[in-house]
Amino acid sequence: MYDAVLLPTDGSASSAVAADHAIDLAERHDAALHALYVLETSHAIDQLEDFEETSIFDRIEDAGRQAVEAVEARAADADLAAVETTVLQGVAHEEIVDYVAAEDIDVVVMATAGRTGTSRELIGSITETVVRASPVPVLAVKADE
Repeated sequence: MYDAVLLPTDGSASSAVAADHAIDLAERHDAALHALYVLETSHAIDQLEDFEETSIFDRIEDAGRQAVEAVEARAADADLAAVETTVLQGVAHEEIVDYVAAEDIDVVVMATAGRTGTSRELIGSITETVVRASPVPVLAVKADE
C-alpha cells in the first residue's frame, strides 16, 4: 500500500515520537523512509540579530542535518535500511507538499507540535497546513511532551 513514507522533522521530542510511527509504518509496508528538515531561515535571521547571516544559516543547517541523521539512526536501530535524508530551505509546509509530489510519497507522518510548540489547541500550524494541502494521507501524531 505504501512504498514511500515521508517524515518531516524539526528534531524535537514530538518529531521523535512521529519518527517511531513513521519507521513502524515503513517497516510494515517494506517502504522507503524519507526524513525531511526544512530550514526556515528568514524567521531565524529576524530573531537572531547578533549573528552574521552566514553563521545563522550554518547553525540551522547543522541542526537540520542532525535532525535527519537522528531519524536515520533510529531507523537503522530498527533494521530499516532504506532511508533518504534531505535538508531544504524554504517555507516548511510548501517544501513538504512539493517534496511529496517530487518524490512520489504515499503517506506523510508528522507531529502535531514541534520546537515552536502549537499555535492551535489540537494541531500545529505547519501540520494543519500540510493536512489541508497534501495530495496524500497525513498521519498527525500527537506527542505529549
